[in-house]
Amino acid sequence: MSTFQSSTNLQSNPPTTTQKVLSTTATFQTTLESHPTYGKWWIRNYGLGPNHQVRYLTRQSSPENRYGKVMFQGLSGRMPVVGLSFGPGSLVGGSGGSPGALVVASGPRVSMYGGVKSTGTSSLNRALKAGSAAQKRRDGLDDEEEEVDLFGGKFKKREDEDEDDDIVASKSDPRLDSIDADRQISTGGLLAQCAVHRSDGRLIAIGTEGGTVKICDANSRATLRTFGSAKSSGGGDRKAIRSVSWLRDGKRIAAGGDDGVVRIWNVSGGLKDGVGSGDGSGADLSFVGHGDSVRAVTVVSFRKDDYQQKSPKSKGVKRGYGKDSVGEGSFGSSWSQLVVSGSYDHTIRVWDIGFNQEGDEIRTEDRCLSVMNHGDPVQALLVLPPVAGSYGYQPKKNASKYDNLPLLVSAGGTVLKIWNPLTGTCLGTFPTKHAKTITALCLLDLPPEDTEEDYQLTDAQSGKRSLHHRKRHILTGGLDGLVRIHSATNQDIISGSLPFLHGTQLSEPISSLSVSQDMSRIAIGTTTGIVIVHQRRRLVTEEQRQQQQTKHKIEPRHGTYAYFMRGAHEKSHDPDDYLLMHQKKQRLAEYDVLLRKFRYGDALDKVLTTRQPHVVIAVIEELGKRCGLKVALSNRDEESLEAILSFIIRFIDNPQYTPYLIGVAHILLDIYGSFIGQSAIVDELFTKLREKVANECNVQRMLLRLLGQIDFVMASAELENTDEQR
Repeated sequence: MSTFQSSTNLQSNPPTTTQKVLSTTATFQTTLESHPTYGKWWIRNYGLGPNHQVRYLTRQSSPENRYGKVMFQGLSGRMPVVGLSFGPGSLVGGSGGSPGALVVASGPRVSMYGGVKSTGTSSLNRALKAGSAAQKRRDGLDDEEEEVDLFGGKFKKREDEDEDDDIVASKSDPRLDSIDADRQISTGGLLAQCAVHRSDGRLIAIGTEGGTVKICDANSRATLRTFGSAKSSGGGDRKAIRSVSWLRDGKRIAAGGDDGVVRIWNVSGGLKDGVGSGDGSGADLSFVGHGDSVRAVTVVSFRKDDYQQKSPKSKGVKRGYGKDSVGEGSFGSSWSQLVVSGSYDHTIRVWDIGFNQEGDEIRTEDRCLSVMNHGDPVQALLVLPPVAGSYGYQPKKNASKYDNLPLLVSAGGTVLKIWNPLTGTCLGTFPTKHAKTITALCLLDLPPEDTEEDYQLTDAQSGKRSLHHRKRHILTGGLDGLVRIHSATNQDIISGSLPFLHGTQLSEPISSLSVSQDMSRIAIGTTTGIVIVHQRRRLVTEEQRQQQQTKHKIEPRHGTYAYFMRGAHEKSHDPDDYLLMHQKKQRLAEYDVLLRKFRYGDALDKVLTTRQPHVVIAVIEELGKRCGLKVALSNRDEESLEAILSFIIRFIDNPQYTPYLIGVAHILLDIYGSFIGQSAIVDELFTKLREKVANECNVQRMLLRLLGQIDFVMASAELENTDEQR
């Protein structure tokens, strides 16, 4: 049975100490001042920012060259989105250039949206496509005009709301897009706590609140393996798994949860339950040391040739820094990897998962290489890969000493800290100006060839443009609804600051962030179950557009609609050509179709549901011309009679509709006059109609009297003028 090891001696501020924090309901002031140049770049390319600024900066962009954005609610309703993960796209494993599938873990469901194999059929991909209905609605191109309802009032199908609010609380809100999940993975009724793709995108690791880790096939959705943590003392249920990470070989996973233990499981073969680490979980390795829940687990991979670490002298242990426990492995002996875990006990621990240089297994108590104190409960971890060898990087004379090192970013409270995981030293502490706890981190690297002119910096020494300094960014999301983008180059870390470039404010707390591997999509998850996906714009020139149209132009198959309509949209190149305009046949409304079928009663009922008085009067006039008005008003029950009587009561005093509605009222009295007293609802409506007509008659009498008095005064004045002239 695994037990906690106290870590209070490693904490400068114990978790039990009372500290002054911001209330979750208190109002706070946050500054979103963006960099004057870089802020515009993020708005134009990703659409991140207040809506009024996004519309202003993208108003002249063509639909093909605009960013994409969708906002939808997951299948679990308002359950928090606890995990987002993008799989590899076609740039990694195929051809074409499509981002990978988005996995959303929320409630008892894990849903998959998009992907390479569902590029044309995915609801998410269709919605993010330039010129789609979702993008037009997002741009405000399909706003509805005011209409008159059944009782004469004005209403809008889209209510005016604050345009700076990006999150809605109800799934019926028209700003939410209708996005259907392409696939769903069952968790056996347990709430999902995290979900991570493997590097090849074929497998997905899911951690649940029941303390189990499920390995599922991304295509067939079948559960291939299930691992469980050790049960709590007393034989109770297993505690939740909060974080899962794949090791570099793709055959093992590292997971941590509320029991404070980090475990390594072998996915390909594995060990039987109760064998291996000795804690009853069936794990290959179990790392005990945290004194509270483990909230983040990640893997640090690096080349031993780039960094040579001296062997520790303590306890005579000789380490090769993670010589792969599966032998040399497919990655060769030059690769080493460490497992890093962050906990609510304020500490970050680095674990060795390999063997020593003699090939013998290292004792469990010797596997903790270093313990780092963040100072606050650790919520998220992020690995910054070495800069050397990335994006065609060329070593320079003023190269940073961190270029060959993997760096670790930890988030706890409102502070970021950057560590050297190989030595356990803190390289810097960086306040982020978040008002509430940071809950999510993600890395966004912009390749130099994709970086525009306005996102380049000038080297002060050489005076030349440099593409390297501003391509690595850290995105942070917190419970205050802020998404902040920081520059994270090695030069910034050495200088002791992470420059704030841009940010956006959401109206709901942020629970997760994710970026696709090709850096084209950013996904944001909230605590209310809303998922927002921003897609980077793709600059398409006119020449490229014509080439794509020529490339994808295929002769339609005979007998199809496309074959019949071929050439209909071709432009004329000869000035002598004469273009014949063909008007499409107008589609009839439902009440017009019913009129053509002589179903007069159904036509009248259908037009009353349109809430448009002028259309109702037009149908009544048409029924009068066909001598079918009496047929349409006959054989009605209370419900259908109530609709027509309510309409007459509301509009009978309108001079535009009075001549028609008086005739309808007479016919109704002739038909249903003998039934008065049998229905309280109908009697009440006829009483209201009589009062409305009586009031209108009184008004008309008063107006006639007033008109007579005015005529008398005018006549008297005219006689006086005549007498004076004589």
